[in-house]
Amino acid sequence: MTGSPSTVGRSPPADAESPAQTAHEARLPLTRPIRWLGFWAAIVLPAVYLPVLSLGIGTHTGAVFLGLLGCQLLALLAGHHYKRP
Repeated sequence: MTGSPSTVGRSPPADAESPAQTAHEARLPLTRPIRWLGFWAAIVLPAVYLPVLSLGIGTHTGAVFLGLLGCQLLALLAGHHYKRP
């Protein structure tokens, strides 16, 4: 056909968004607060270790320490990319 525009090799219009972009933007509002919380929790949690371990929690000191360590690892994972481009 003559006069019909070819779409081969052309990119989609600039205002068209892919489903992946839309899903990423929908997730973005929750990502920043979670990363912020994880980052600051990873900084503050080690300050909790010394008082808890020095005062002791009775017979549950080991379990409390493992729980704090687990929280620390989760905070590190959640806040790892905070303020990164």
